[in-house]
Amino acid sequence: MIKRKMKKFLNISLLSILALASLSLTSCKNEVEDIFEDDAVIRLDNKKAEYVQILTDTEKGNRWQMEYFSNTEEPGYIYLMTFYKDGSVKISGSNKWINYVQSGQMTKPAFGSAMSMWDVIADNGPVLSFNTYNPYFHLFADPYDIPSSGSAASDKDINETGYGHEGDYEFDIMNYSGDTLYLVGKKYELSMIMTRVKEKEKEDEAYMNEVVALADSFFNAKVPSVFINLPNGVRYIVKDGATSILKMYREGTDEISTSETHNVIITHDGLSFMDPITLDATPLVEQDGIYVPDPSAERVTYTVKNFIRQPDGSLLCRDDNQTTMTADHLAGIYTNQSLVWRSDLKNVGGLFADLATRIADDLKAYNKSTFQYVQVSYDLTLQQYTLVFNVKKGSVKYNPTFYMTLKSANDNQVTFSVAPEGDRYGETYATNCPSIREFANVMNQTLTLSTNSLLAPTVMTTSVGAGDYVSWNLQ
Repeated sequence: MIKRKMKKFLNISLLSILALASLSLTSCKNEVEDIFEDDAVIRLDNKKAEYVQILTDTEKGNRWQMEYFSNTEEPGYIYLMTFYKDGSVKISGSNKWINYVQSGQMTKPAFGSAMSMWDVIADNGPVLSFNTYNPYFHLFADPYDIPSSGSAASDKDINETGYGHEGDYEFDIMNYSGDTLYLVGKKYELSMIMTRVKEKEKEDEAYMNEVVALADSFFNAKVPSVFINLPNGVRYIVKDGATSILKMYREGTDEISTSETHNVIITHDGLSFMDPITLDATPLVEQDGIYVPDPSAERVTYTVKNFIRQPDGSLLCRDDNQTTMTADHLAGIYTNQSLVWRSDLKNVGGLFADLATRIADDLKAYNKSTFQYVQVSYDLTLQQYTLVFNVKKGSVKYNPTFYMTLKSANDNQVTFSVAPEGDRYGETYATNCPSIREFANVMNQTLTLSTNSLLAPTVMTTSVGAGDYVSWNLQ
């Protein structure tokens, strides 16, 4: 009897366990079905259709700006892409490689635009594929030898036959947010973004011309370096900006041992690093004759990636809205011993406009010579600054020169101290053309500086009062 009851109890227990297991499996199945109502193929097809609609939406805009990087060693390039529902795409760009395709030259950027085909295909997820050859875009994926690719340390040209620039033409679509598509190159896995262009009335070439002009305004070859200015006052020196491969190191540290290079892309609105970069702003200490971040101090860092051009010509980091990119302080630029500033006295105001007229009259009356320009520069032989007036008599040019010191009074002011005597020609012309000496005397004070652009200050204005100014051009 006991055995029968025990057997019955075991049978009931076994049935209960099986029933609970069945309920558990049913519950799990229902939970999965609640999350994934459609199977994977249907979900992927829906996602593909969604991205096709996003890219070709003519109401919101079917033209996109792609920030394209082919590899980690080259700068990025902007492409405009207009997507059509028939599977065609117009791709436009302006860079030196397009110039090479068109003419075999790479002296400057050239605009190019061509039609090809595109699709959103399926892999592990949706993939944006440019699946027919476009000469101005697929050039970065061509496995050809890149011309003039020798390193700075060697005159030998590097042979890239078989892999070329190593650029992608298919991209995993990672996300879409705020009119921006986030992509990753399918083969080389570089992150890129595409942003919808809302300026419908602007043609591709005009748009790309603005990008090229913006690049020229950011980094001028005449300005030796620019600075990243961190919120706590620390500055990073940036060189080689015109190449879009920035050489950077912290001000006050050893350039040779601490320099890093970062590739950037000039966009229609500003500048972006290929990847976010972290800049160390920890206080410095001296170790073995060089300055390094204090290992005992709390580490201070700033991470930056995207910069937007400001009305004053500077760049503002939109990641923190505090970090800026500018040239040196204006006084530091104007007193830079390697730079030369000239004025033809045509863009002047107030008392300087009157002096310009009188100088021309005095020269004509003295010996029928004509005024060419006045120059502020540093004479390496004399080891001092000079104020030089260039005048012309017939086919002969003379340079009456006055010696002076030039110092920074503060970030935006400089102080001139012009010596009472000049060189032989300076004394002769000062005696016979009193307005030249008067100009030198007026400059003999503290002047306020302003510029056309805080990032590429190729024009500087010195002012001594309201309306009294001289505009100087960087040579």
